[in-house]
Formats: sequence, structure tokens, C-alpha cells
Amino acid sequence: MVRLAGDMKVFFAICFILLNACAHVESRRHPAPHRPEPRRRELNKLFVFGDSFGDVGNRQKSARSLTSRGWYYPYGKSDEAHDNLPTGRYGDGLIEPDYIAKIILGPGKQSPPVYMDQEQDDDVDSTGLNFAVAGSGVLEVPEGEEEVPSLGTQIAQLSRLLRYRVIQKQDLRDSVALIAVSAGRDYRPVDEATSSDDLADLSDRVTDAIVDGVRQLREMGVEKVLVNSLPPFGCAPWQTYVNNYTHCDSVGNTVSSIHNANLKQKLGDDAESVLLLDLDTLFTNLVEPKDGSTLSQRQFKHKYTPCCDNKRENGYCGELDRRGNPLYTLCSNPDKYFFWDYMHPTQEAWKIVMRLLQGQIEEFLGISSL
Repeated sequence: MVRLAGDMKVFFAICFILLNACAHVESRRHPAPHRPEPRRRELNKLFVFGDSFGDVGNRQKSARSLTSRGWYYPYGKSDEAHDNLPTGRYGDGLIEPDYIAKIILGPGKQSPPVYMDQEQDDDVDSTGLNFAVAGSGVLEVPEGEEEVPSLGTQIAQLSRLLRYRVIQKQDLRDSVALIAVSAGRDYRPVDEATSSDDLADLSDRVTDAIVDGVRQLREMGVEKVLVNSLPPFGCAPWQTYVNNYTHCDSVGNTVSSIHNANLKQKLGDDAESVLLLDLDTLFTNLVEPKDGSTLSQRQFKHKYTPCCDNKRENGYCGELDRRGNPLYTLCSNPDKYFFWDYMHPTQEAWKIVMRLLQGQIEEFLGISSL
């Protein structure tokens, strides 16, 4: 009986080995199902708000003037995507929302179409809508000045489309909003005579309005919001022309610094929903890179001088005399200039700035360009 028991143990051990071997062979014949790698997150729509930093044609075409110049040559001269023609963009080519759209929606995309062309009964374009209007401000327009939709009015336009179900709630799921403001209109009254208290009060009102806009967008259902910091005012040609385009103006940059510090503090730590795009630091570093900065290799040959210049008082890029002759001078190589006109970057400058921001934006949105 003892020997029989031992033989049975050997028998069961052999069976166990054979079963394991069969299972191994079977698993090789029918491998475990392949687990697909995580896919790029689908973000379906982009909604753009702001001023000329975001406008791609909402400012209606009218007779050539300072405000309508984006519809006339030489604007658009570098824009191969639009046959090198002016499109209402304030630059020589593509601008910030075009590059944001490429990051979010795909390489072949550009800014979504303008709200101006949106009919009440039409479906919204599959890529979203652009509400930004050149010449607008964050604050309401002072009495007596030209009426242009403020940031709050632009956001109300989106709310109205939602209320009338031109835009559906699901359109806002997995959507991104961009608040692209330069706030030039809001801070236009500031000069060396402005007291620190008055500047602080103005900055409070402007940044409060931006934060309130973010709140409204989030409450409507927009999942992620990108917000520009102010670029360094003192480095723009409308400030540097007084020193013959040789260096940034410290007073102008102080305005930007106060605004940006307030905005950062008021937006708080909501890193899941809001991303502050630090144009201030990037513009400054590209125009005046510090010693040893890796951005020095991307330094533009012409940093303070605009490619399109008009030294006449109240003159503008694209202005003509009565005979149709240009009252402006135009460079032959916009890609070597950081600024296109007195306020706006060139297409090349926007391309580099957005390339530097791309990784941060992708991480924030949970997407990848790979």
C-alpha cells in the first residue's frame, strides 16, 4: 500500500506537468488579446475670444483705415495657407489661434471660422467658433468711443448660441477656449503721469473681468481654458519708437508685470481647468534673451523695429496717400523680424512662441502630437 501511494504521487505529478505544458502550447496558439496603446485624446472644438491677437476676420472689411487694415496689403503677405492674401488677421500671416488649432485639432487645422459669418439657424462649424474682434477691450467701451464687442459681450454671444441650441451642451464637452487679449485698449490711457494707485485700480478691474470670463465659460460647460498673459508692452514698437527702436521701455513693461501678477494670483491654483500662457516671459526672452539663454539661438535679427513701419503721427501699416502710394516702409524678410507692425508679432514669431508653448499645452490638455 505504501508503494502504491508513492506511485500515485508520481502519476499525479506527471499529469500536472503535462497539463501545464499543454496550457503553454495553447496559449502560444491563442495569444492574449492585444491591448491598444492609449489614443490621442479627442478635443473637438476651439472657441476663441479676445482682440486683434485672436481676430481672424470678425472685424468687418471697410474702407482702408487703422482699424480695417487687416483686410489690406501688406497684411497676409507671408500667409501661404491663404495664398498670401489679407484675411482680416493682424499680421503678415497666421496668428496665435491658428497655431493653437494645429496643436488641439490637428496639424492641418487653423482657427475656427468667425462668429460674424454665423447665421442664427446654422449649425456651428465642427472646429468651433472665433469671437475675437480687433480693437476690443476686456472692459466695456468708454462712452463716445467706437463700439466693439468686449470680452464679456463675446462670451455672451456664445451663451446666446447655447441658449437657442445653435450650440449644444455636448459641443462644449471636450472643448477648449482661448482668451487671447493684448489689452492694448484697456491700458491705452496709462502713461508716465498715471499714479500707482490708478494703475493698480485699472489692473484690478481688467483682471477681474478676465477671471469672470473664465468663470462664465466654465459654468457653460467649457472644460479647459487657455488665458494669455499680457505681452511686455514696453518691448512693442509703439513703445520702442521713442528711443529709435533700441530697447524696451521700463514703464510699459511695468504695466504688463502688474497685470500679470494680478491675473496669476486671481486665477489661483485651478491647474486642472485653466492654463496661463506666459507670453510675457517668452516675448521678453526672444526679444532680449539673457546671457546663456537657450532662446538666444532663436533671437531675431530685428527685435524692436517693425517689419512694416509708418513714422507718421497716427500713421499705420498699409496706409496710402491720395494717389495710392504707400506711406509705410516694408521689409523684405519678415521672418527676421519679431514684430510685424507696431503691436503684432510676425507669423514667424508666433510660430516660435507657440512651438515653445506646445509641450505645456499638450500636457495640460492630456493630448500628444505623436
